[in-house]
Amino acid sequence: MNWKWRSRLSDWWVLAKATLTVYGPIAALIAGGFYAALMFVAPPPPDTIRFAAGAPDGAYTQFAERYQRILAKDGLKVEIVHGAGSVDNLRRLTDANDPIEAGFIQGGVGSEEGFPGLSVLATVFHEPVWLIVRNDLGMAKLADLRGRRIAIGGDGSGTQILARQLLRANGLDVARDTIALALGTQAAMAALREDRIDAAFVVSALPPAELPDMLADGRFRLNSFRRHEAYKYNFPFLASVVLPGGGLDLARDLPGEDTILVAPVAQLVVREDLHPALVQQLMKAAKEVHGGRQLFSPAGTFPSLRYLDFEPHPDSERLVERGPDVIARYLPFGWAVFVERTLVMLIPLLTLTIPLLRLAPPVYRWQVRAKIFRWYKRLRTLEMRMLTENDPAAKDAYRAELLEIERAVESLKLPHAYDDALYQLRTHIRFVRDRLA
Repeated sequence: MNWKWRSRLSDWWVLAKATLTVYGPIAALIAGGFYAALMFVAPPPPDTIRFAAGAPDGAYTQFAERYQRILAKDGLKVEIVHGAGSVDNLRRLTDANDPIEAGFIQGGVGSEEGFPGLSVLATVFHEPVWLIVRNDLGMAKLADLRGRRIAIGGDGSGTQILARQLLRANGLDVARDTIALALGTQAAMAALREDRIDAAFVVSALPPAELPDMLADGRFRLNSFRRHEAYKYNFPFLASVVLPGGGLDLARDLPGEDTILVAPVAQLVVREDLHPALVQQLMKAAKEVHGGRQLFSPAGTFPSLRYLDFEPHPDSERLVERGPDVIARYLPFGWAVFVERTLVMLIPLLTLTIPLLRLAPPVYRWQVRAKIFRWYKRLRTLEMRMLTENDPAAKDAYRAELLEIERAVESLKLPHAYDDALYQLRTHIRFVRDRLA
């Protein structure tokens, strides 16, 4: 190898060692600070949300599937868990041994006292009470259902709770005054068509698929809650909506006139300890799914913070008004989490890094010059001994020590920026040798 290249490699190695000696510990301190900051940042969120929906053919499941498709684009998996309905969803959400983290519930079926540890992200859609009755009953009000066979919703559903409340408000004891059957939507519609029941309660954001044909054959009608203001007065969680004449089927003019329905409002409920990043993603999906025009509400009505059964989530007001943060809005889920966690750690890291980097250059200079000062100290000690002891017999020992210093200095490897200091030291060694002579 050419001597010039050997010299350059030697210089690079010397510089690298000197730099590593100073900047290596600084890098270790910064890495330690990064790790310490990481310990105080919330753990990274899971990539799966377990979501409680209702029956596989119900409106809750249809909306949950839309959430699933939206969040899948950001790399977040939504695992839909089917159940009996709102009450069943609440039980699972408050069960510490159940992995369910979020879900839909019907307004008016739960409370903080009965189901602690939950919060509402937002209300998301109306769920009207579709009360389908046989035309030949001559029913004018709910009290006329006394003694009738009524489908009041499946066990564990919000429909059953609300049906019992409405019948009780009209003076009917469900167990004593009616023949109540715990039937879900499809089973209730089939039972009506087969004349096995006289009326059926269905609480859903979407009308039963069979309803237009059932109204068309003339044997059934949809009950209109003309005293809707009284129902809202007695049940504050209820709203009222209007199904316009022809709203179900314009060609067949179904229903034949405007129909007033009372409606609880569905709520998007989460566990209080759900990771904040997942909360943002759920609200992002909720705005996309429910923010537009719905069957009974104009665009912009939902998500909302009205008709809440539980305390709103601490981030709900901000998320409902302004939506997710800019990072979560425009970046895929994984990247958004990475950037947000990095920004959280950036402040303590900068607090540690800037002073260390400002301290590094003087420490580096001191570390390099210390190699020269070490031999200056030894040379100065030797000179003082020569001047104070003045022992001719010790001259050989002085010469031997001086030679050792000189050889050590000649083997010193320092960056070229310190060549002047190195040559000054060698000059001073010669000066001491002259004095010794």
